[in-house]
Amino acid sequence: MILLISPMILQTVVDELEHAWRSAYDATFEGPAFTVSHGRILFFALLIFGVAFFAGILRFIQRHTIQGVARQMEFHLRADFFLHLQKLSAAYYDNVRTGDLMTRATSDLNAIRMVLSSAVMYTADATVFFGLALVIMLRIDASLTLVALLPYPVLAVLIRFLGKRLHAHYEGIQEAVSVMNTKVQENLSGVRVVKAYTLEASEIEHFQELNQEFVNRNHRQIRLMTFFFPLFRFLPGISGLVLVWMGGLHVIQGKISLGDFFALSAYLMMLVRPMITLGFIVNTFERGAASMERIQAILDEKPEIFDDEQVKWGIKDIEGEIEFRNLNFAYPDGTPVLKNINLKVERGMTLAIVGGTGSGKSTLVNLIPRIRQAERGTVFVDGVDIQDIPLNVLRSNIGVVEQEPFLFSDYLRNNITYGLETADDEEVKDAAHTADLLAQIEEFPDGLETILGERGMTISGGQRQRSALARAIIIKPKILILDDAFANVDTQTEDTILSRLAEIMKNRTTILISHRISTVKDADQIIVLNDGSIVETGTHQQLVEQNGIYAGIYETQLLQEELEAF
Repeated sequence: MILLISPMILQTVVDELEHAWRSAYDATFEGPAFTVSHGRILFFALLIFGVAFFAGILRFIQRHTIQGVARQMEFHLRADFFLHLQKLSAAYYDNVRTGDLMTRATSDLNAIRMVLSSAVMYTADATVFFGLALVIMLRIDASLTLVALLPYPVLAVLIRFLGKRLHAHYEGIQEAVSVMNTKVQENLSGVRVVKAYTLEASEIEHFQELNQEFVNRNHRQIRLMTFFFPLFRFLPGISGLVLVWMGGLHVIQGKISLGDFFALSAYLMMLVRPMITLGFIVNTFERGAASMERIQAILDEKPEIFDDEQVKWGIKDIEGEIEFRNLNFAYPDGTPVLKNINLKVERGMTLAIVGGTGSGKSTLVNLIPRIRQAERGTVFVDGVDIQDIPLNVLRSNIGVVEQEPFLFSDYLRNNITYGLETADDEEVKDAAHTADLLAQIEEFPDGLETILGERGMTISGGQRQRSALARAIIIKPKILILDDAFANVDTQTEDTILSRLAEIMKNRTTILISHRISTVKDADQIIVLNDGSIVETGTHQQLVEQNGIYAGIYETQLLQEELEAF
C-alpha cells in the first residue's frame, strides 16, 4: 500500500516543475517567482526510490508470513486427511481407486494451498490497493475518476461468468488426473502380469488415451482463459484512453493541474495490476474450490467401524475366548455370506476352519478384529460383545497372517516389528526363528537391515508369508489368526513352523484356515464351512469317521500325495 505514496510525490514534483517553468518563461504568469533546485529534484527521486525499497521489504515480509501460514495450514489439512483415511473401514477401500485418493492427497491439497497463500494474499492486496487508490482518485477529480472507471463493472460480470465455467473445467481436470494416476498405479503394481501377458503395447495405448483426455480438458480451460485474460488488459486500456482524452481537456480548462493529471494517470496504471491479478485470483479460487469439494467428499465419509457410546473403556486387555451366536452376515450389496453361525472357541484352544473357495472362511475370521462389522450381539470375546471392547484393545491383541501378506518398502526388521514401538534383536530373532525365517535372514547380505522392495516383492512369496507370521508372533497376541498362512511354503517347512508354533499356541487362542488337511489335523476342533454354514464339527478323527465333506477332502489329498510319491 505504501506504493500509493509515489503518485502523490510525482504530483508534487510535476506541479513544482510547472510552476517554476511558468514563472521563468511564461510572461502571462502572475504568480510569485519559483525555482526548483537540482537538490530538490534529487530529494524527490530518492524519496520515490525509498518508497519502492520499503514497499519491497514489506512485500517480502507479507509473502513470507502468508506463505508460511499457508504451508502450516496445508500440513494440518493433509494430516487430517490422512488421519481420516486411517479411520475409514477396510470395506470402504474395496470400491475406491487408490490413484484417486493419491490425487486428492497431493494435487488437490496443493490447489487448496494456493488459495490459502497466493490467492488470499493477492485478493487482500488488490482489494485494499484498489479501494485506497479509488479514494485518492476521487479526491483529485471525482467526475473524471468515475468516467474513467466505467469499463470496470463489465469486468465484474465477466469474472462471475468466468468463475462458473472454470469451476466446471477444474472438476473435470482433477477427475482426469485421478483416472490417469489410477492407471499408472495399477500398472506399476501389476507390472508382472502386464509383462507375463505381453500387453505393454495395449497398456501404453490405453494410457495415451487417458493422457490425451487430460490434455484435451486442459486445452478447453486454456482456451477459456486465453479469451478472458486479454479482456483484463483491454478494458483498463479503455479507461486509460478516456483519462487521456477527458483528463487533457480538464487540464486545458484549468479544472485540474498537470500534477493532478499525472497522479491520476499513475493511479490508473496501478489499477491495471489488480485487474490482471484478478484473473489469476479467479483461476486459483475456482481450482481450489473444485479441489476442496473433492477433499470434502472424502472427509464427509463416515467410518463404518468405530468406538461408539457403549464402549467399555475400562477393558484394557482380553483373554482370548471367542463366541459366535446366531451370526448372519451379508455384504453391502445384500449377498449373504454367513448363515446362522453358532460356535464357541475356548481360551487357548486351536480351531481349524476348512471349506471350499467362497464358503465364508476369511469373512468369518475378519469379523473378530472388526475388519468387517457384524451385528451387535452376534460376536463375543471373553463373553463381551466385541463392539463394547475398545478397538485399540481388541486389535492390539489379535495377530493376523493372510494368504497374501502385505510388506512395506522398508527394512525387514521394521516389517517384523511393525506392531511394536520397540523390540530388541533377541525378540526379532526369536520371532523369525519360530517362522523358520532366521536362517535365510542370516544369508541376506544386510540381514535384518535388508530393504524390501514395494510390497516386499524382492523376497519370495514364502519369505513374505513367514515375515508376516513373525510380525504376528512378535506382538504376543492373545488371538492368533492364520488365514491360509502356509499356502506359499512347502509341507516340510509348514511342519517345522507348526512344531515351533505349538508351544506358543498353547497359551493363545489360534484359528487356522487352510486347504491342507496336514495343517489342521492336530487342531482341538475343526469346522467345515459350506455355502456360509457350519456343516461339520469335530476333531480330525471324528470328521474322517463321519465320511462327509472333510473326509472327502482328506482322501483326495492322500491320493495326491501317493501319486506325487511315484
